[in-house]
Amino acid sequence: MINLFYGTNIYTHIMFWVGMAVVAGDFFATIFTIIYQKSIYKKRRARYNGGYAPRCSVVIPCKGIPKNFGDNLRGFLRLDYPDFEVIYVTESADDAAVPEIKKILAEDSRAKFAVAGLATECAQKNHNMLAALREVSDNSEVFVFADSDIKPAAHWLKEIVLPLQDQKVTVTTGFRWLISAKGTVGELCHAYVNIFIYTCFCAACYFGGVGLWGGTMAIRRRDFEELGVAKKWSRASVDDMSLSALVLRSRRKAVVVSTCLTVTDDLLPTVGSTVSWFERQIMYFKSYQTALWVFPTFFIALIAGILLLLLPVAAAAHFFTPYSFWDLGGGVSITFIVGHTLTAFLYPMLGKMPYYGRFLLLQPFLRVMQMVSYMKTWCTATITWAGIKYRLSSNGDVKSMKR
Repeated sequence: MINLFYGTNIYTHIMFWVGMAVVAGDFFATIFTIIYQKSIYKKRRARYNGGYAPRCSVVIPCKGIPKNFGDNLRGFLRLDYPDFEVIYVTESADDAAVPEIKKILAEDSRAKFAVAGLATECAQKNHNMLAALREVSDNSEVFVFADSDIKPAAHWLKEIVLPLQDQKVTVTTGFRWLISAKGTVGELCHAYVNIFIYTCFCAACYFGGVGLWGGTMAIRRRDFEELGVAKKWSRASVDDMSLSALVLRSRRKAVVVSTCLTVTDDLLPTVGSTVSWFERQIMYFKSYQTALWVFPTFFIALIAGILLLLLPVAAAAHFFTPYSFWDLGGGVSITFIVGHTLTAFLYPMLGKMPYYGRFLLLQPFLRVMQMVSYMKTWCTATITWAGIKYRLSSNGDVKSMKR
């Protein structure tokens, strides 16, 4: 029986073992993330001094009005932390976010507001954050950056800052956990690629020393200045990957703070929007980790695509050729899909997953959409982010932009 799934010739044997290697990589990255979240980071955190609380400046770039916007912004002022300020920033005074920000300014003296103006040489988000940093208090010791589409828990700031008391740690980062509100294919597709990124991200950061998510990052002010982050951001197409490259190049250390896994139900609604979003993430990977994008990532995407599509091809082709479904690699494809789905059985150990049954049934389709996003990055040197089209150089800097 096992020979059927293993295949009947040297080609199916090779595909079987290569496919199993890809499945094993996904599986062990997920297992590691579960262990890291439930044990490794908890033990590391226990060694920290809970009284560590340097003054922080929290920078929140805003554009438009995402879901639960007002509640999200106020969440940053309800943090259980003794000494901090929050700086909201938009690209223009006419942004739809401004009226809500002005209400908050009147409610809390710790809130500040900056207008950045239009970026011309870097990502608008980078430009906004650099403008906000010109408003920080002179005595702020830590810069914290976060997105406006998350609502932080009360302990969020304390947790993201805590590892910085270790001088070997340069930057800390959290991540987000997406909960589908409606169970649509688009939402589940977004939830899947987010989980995939999170597990790869945790393993890469722990074993490779770096990996950052721009939705939650913290760095000491002196390290920000020593690394020349402002100069880098003034030309870069993204905040987190460019900072990650600086940290890696300087042989510094980043830490994923698993207690800052922020839960949100603000998901992309369609498959197309998720493919475009994931394509943008891979484009940054292409710019800042080119060797990894060209070699292992390419082959993983290619192999996954071939093995997933092999099932319908083998099912149809055996009617028109002298070869059986098993000869054509159909069993290898089934084995790959089952192995991939078994990995997805581990995901509820990382966080809550509504519509989980539907999520499992959609696994082959979700993986194909992931492959489509990757393959599209071979055909372009541009990204579109928040309505702006950026043309990127080989090192991730912005060559030109079109609004």
